[in-house]
Amino acid sequence: MDYKAIAERMGPRVGATQEWIYQVLRGGIVDGKLPGGTQLKQDEISAALNVSHIPVREALRRLESQGLVRIHPNRGASVTQLNREQLLDMMEVRATLSVMMLKNSAPYLTQEDFDRMEAIIAEQRAAEDLFQSEELNYRFHDILSSHDDNSFAELLMEMVHANIDRYLRASFYGTEQTREVSINQHEAILNACRNGELEKAGDLLRDHILNAKEFIPATLK
Repeated sequence: MDYKAIAERMGPRVGATQEWIYQVLRGGIVDGKLPGGTQLKQDEISAALNVSHIPVREALRRLESQGLVRIHPNRGASVTQLNREQLLDMMEVRATLSVMMLKNSAPYLTQEDFDRMEAIIAEQRAAEDLFQSEELNYRFHDILSSHDDNSFAELLMEMVHANIDRYLRASFYGTEQTREVSINQHEAILNACRNGELEKAGDLLRDHILNAKEFIPATLK
């Protein structure tokens, strides 16, 4: 496994060693470079990234807490593999959390927030790169929930995002048609928030998230 190439794609190394290793491995998993079932060997990771075993071990434990990695006693670690039922359950959780966070945040959204979301929608319409489209999508949703102060919900959302998106990113962001549907839904959510129609905004957001069910890969059992 080319861990060095995954690290180089992320750009210059910054921050503490354990955090950097965690970001490299997490990025590889979410990007699909380290698919479900991949064995994550500490010796191999340490050698490729030129680090000691201790921060690698800590990074793997952190990834295990997010459900991305499973550590098997005396057998090392591997990337987890979700089945269709687990993915559907996570999408329901994602929708419920997102609507809750929106309802907490929406009354406090400012004109500046609305302008930023409108600018993101314009960028989305011009974006051609899959990863840029995904990043813009994250930014839009981050602003929607930016005034919610439930830190535990944010922690759960980070875990759910990582587990779901590694299966959906290519099909959901990969075509002009699917991106256009998503962007139009963003626009409708923004307009509802701007008009103070918070129940409508919540319903639109839930439908927007659950719409992704149809993009679950057909090969996922």
